Amino acid sequence: MKWTRSHHLITGIGLILLVNAIALAGVAWNRSEPADSQLQLSARELATNYGYWHKDNSGIALRLEYRWPAATFNDYSDSGLHQLPPAKMAELGFSVPAQLDDASVRSYRRQLDRDGLLVLEFDGPLYQQQLQRAQQKLEQSTLALAAMPDNQDLRKAHKQAREDLQREQTGASRLFIIDAGQDLATLRARYPDRQRYAILHGRISAWGWRENNRWRIGGSAEIPVAASINLPHRWHALFSRLPRRTAQADFPQPGGDRLFNAEVAFGQRLEPWIQGMRAGQP
Repeated sequence: MKWTRSHHLITGIGLILLVNAIALAGVAWNRSEPADSQLQLSARELATNYGYWHKDNSGIALRLEYRWPAATFNDYSDSGLHQLPPAKMAELGFSVPAQLDDASVRSYRRQLDRDGLLVLEFDGPLYQQQLQRAQQKLEQSTLALAAMPDNQDLRKAHKQAREDLQREQTGASRLFIIDAGQDLATLRARYPDRQRYAILHGRISAWGWRENNRWRIGGSAEIPVAASINLPHRWHALFSRLPRRTAQADFPQPGGDRLFNAEVAFGQRLEPWIQGMRAGQP
């Protein structure tokens, strides 16, 4: 049979339709009941992907703002580096050296990234711990400043502590990565509350770094599906009318952020989608 331009065109269209059908089937299966978990998030956990606000793109996408447990209460960096300990990395299938030196760490870091499962905790014990640490820091700073009210360093420390507490109370994400693993059933048995814990697919990398002239190793991870969650068109008008945070002179976070609450479901494929949205309080 001699292929013509018409044959190639029909074949190409058929492949496009097949790919779209497979994608739609995957979306439908992911959103079939029951969802694996459902979280009631706010604008603190769902940031706007401003790259979508172009004249030639009417779509709106949000991204999950998650944090790692921090060594210090006021560490708001989003690098997510070196957060998985060596024991967890070994559990995830990485080859972990027993002796740390230049050669072994170099070999460790060269390992290919691995797929795994990450557990997100929302407004749970870890966030409450973070909030309590910020409150205690402010109390200690207040007492120190009361004893030496003219000390400029203590004044600066007190201002920083107050801002850190404000940020934790009203601005910082309450969504934390708290665990990782390979088996969904095992993780779900460990974290059964589906309104508090979501499990998502992640990409895990090996890291090694020097600290105080000693090698340390661990791992980092990212959640690709958390980078962009499309907002259904039926909520676009509501999104454009959302109230915005008012800027305050004594608050470290600038104003202008849209305020809302959203129900986010995580489906059969552990992929998130937005089920509902309503305006938040200024």
